[in-house]
Amino acid sequence: MNTNELPDGPVSLSVSICDCDDNCTESPPIDYTIDNTLSVPDTIEIESVVFNNAGFDISWEESNATDFYQYDLYHSTLENENNYSLIFSSNDVKSITYFLEDVNPLILNYFHITVSDSFNYTSKSNVFISSLDPKPLPINITSITYDEAFMHVSWNESPDSDFLKYELYSAINDTSNNTLIDSVMIKSEASYSIDDFDPHVSNYFRIIVYDTLNQSTKGGFMSNTVRPAPQAVSLDSIDSFSNELKIKWSGYQSSDFKSYKLYRSLDASMSDKVDIYTSYSSQDTSYFSIENDYETTYYFVVSIVDDWGYEVFSNMQSATPKYFTFLQSYGSDAEPIAGFYGIQTTTEDYRIIAKNNSDVILTSVNRYGIVTSSSSYNYSQDETPVKLIETQDNNGYVFVSNIVNNNQDSDIRITKTMQDGTQLWNSIIGYDSAGENVAYGLDRVDDIILSSENGYIIIGQYHAQHPDILILEINELGNIDNQYSISMAPSSQRTIESGKSIIEVDNGYIILASLAQSSSLAPSNILLSQFDTNISSNGDTVWTKTWNLDTYDYPKRLIHSSDGSYTICGYSSENNNQENGNSWIINTNTNGEQNFLTLIPGDNFALDMIENHMGNYIIVGKSLDNNNYQGWLACYDAQGNQIWEKLYGDESIDTFKSINQTKDNGYIVTGETIFNGISKILHLKTDPNGDIQ
Repeated sequence: MNTNELPDGPVSLSVSICDCDDNCTESPPIDYTIDNTLSVPDTIEIESVVFNNAGFDISWEESNATDFYQYDLYHSTLENENNYSLIFSSNDVKSITYFLEDVNPLILNYFHITVSDSFNYTSKSNVFISSLDPKPLPINITSITYDEAFMHVSWNESPDSDFLKYELYSAINDTSNNTLIDSVMIKSEASYSIDDFDPHVSNYFRIIVYDTLNQSTKGGFMSNTVRPAPQAVSLDSIDSFSNELKIKWSGYQSSDFKSYKLYRSLDASMSDKVDIYTSYSSQDTSYFSIENDYETTYYFVVSIVDDWGYEVFSNMQSATPKYFTFLQSYGSDAEPIAGFYGIQTTTEDYRIIAKNNSDVILTSVNRYGIVTSSSSYNYSQDETPVKLIETQDNNGYVFVSNIVNNNQDSDIRITKTMQDGTQLWNSIIGYDSAGENVAYGLDRVDDIILSSENGYIIIGQYHAQHPDILILEINELGNIDNQYSISMAPSSQRTIESGKSIIEVDNGYIILASLAQSSSLAPSNILLSQFDTNISSNGDTVWTKTWNLDTYDYPKRLIHSSDGSYTICGYSSENNNQENGNSWIINTNTNGEQNFLTLIPGDNFALDMIENHMGNYIIVGKSLDNNNYQGWLACYDAQGNQIWEKLYGDESIDTFKSINQTKDNGYIVTGETIFNGISKILHLKTDPNGDIQ
């Protein structure tokens, strides 16, 4: 009997039996209570809802109903029961899981399940509410270490199953502006290394961890142990001499030293600084800078770079190279001494050939204008030096001098010394040197130059029957290799021809000489000639030019100008008292033909001349000023026009006898100053404009 269609409650049941004739008999009644609820399947519950792979894995209990028919799974995102939707049905009693795709685990999801039997009795589960997906657990930096190549950052591995990635951020000195370094997509990779870092500052790092829902959690910041920055060195005041700068700084004592770097700039801001020197020795704390531009201010800083490449700068110092100049006199009030010729050596100090009352003196002067030593040679008071040159190998000096034996006899001496002035050899040359006419022969020298054969060329006067121009080619040991006597006048004329200056050219020489009639005190002219040693056994002149500017003409110096021409200087006077005269400059072509003649007005006496690095002519001598002779220094351009003129001296009588250009394009001028009847060496060092600063 099926009671499902009967209402629940008490009922009486009896059985009737009837025959064919409808004769019936009922059994006694039985009382029974109908309860259909006992036929409903047992309720099953949802066991879990787990978010995984962008969906929910849903599982529930298996039904134990013997007449099981179906599971029905319902879902809603609202708590209201009217909003549920059927999402799954199954007639398989063993089918107790379902994966729901495309869900939002960040809101509450509601589920229930019903089970029905074959009589369509159903039971409904309780509502199961999903858990909201949690954010990832925070990941903190555990260590920051570094070596010379890398900084290593480590952290703990994320425990979250829905891990997506780590993002590593960094910041310098503070955490307000942090920057993403990189993303790490592998969960087990819990470290990262960088090669661009500064251990002297705080390098902050932190991890932001993401899950597959792109939820993120920030970890805390951590920084490295800061390495102390190196201490800056101190840059001293810069020592300056001429265009040389001596730059010194304090030493760096720590073991993390890598290098010093010296920077130079033309601006106090150091914006255009350039690295001019690097040293990898901590003991190297100075630098010598040469060939800087004069009157230009340079700014310097020096840095210390440690073994991490961290650079710290010193204080700034500046220097302005200025020409080192001076006007000095050397000697004592006890013994007169006069300077005749001065040079700057290859070591940039000075040598002056001079004479006192008893001997020829070679004086050494340092570049500051201070006498450092003097060498004497035990010659005599009757010997006068003429010119000094440095040897071609720069290991010593050669000077020539005139020896006066008596009023009818004089000789020439050439002396070679070492750098310290010690004599190596000397040779006396004169007409009496061969034992002939010992008491006669006014032989003299006026110039010496280095030869192309590593020897020396001397020009002067050779007195045999009458004075002729003398040219001597002398080897390194002081021996005469060749001797030339040049006479422009026939032997019947008593013409005194005396060589004054010489330059070497191909196959011979250009010579400057004076021509005087009968006596050295007689009226004289200027002679310029080319002498070719190959024309004959004794050579001969190719061309000869003469000038007669005044009664007495005194040629002094010949130079080969940079444009190929020849330039000579000297002075002329109407008398021979050496107290008044006018200087001149003559420039010729290579055949001796005059290009220009510059007559210099005033009482002045040109005694020496050079061509400077600008192609201008610099003349020295003496000039009368306020009834007193002063040292005279003047500059003329390549056309003979005066550019500037300087006078040096005061109450003394001053004469400049020689000039040479110095390495800084200034000038060394040597001569004599006389005050109260006592002469001293006069030594002037100027800038390129002839000034002393």
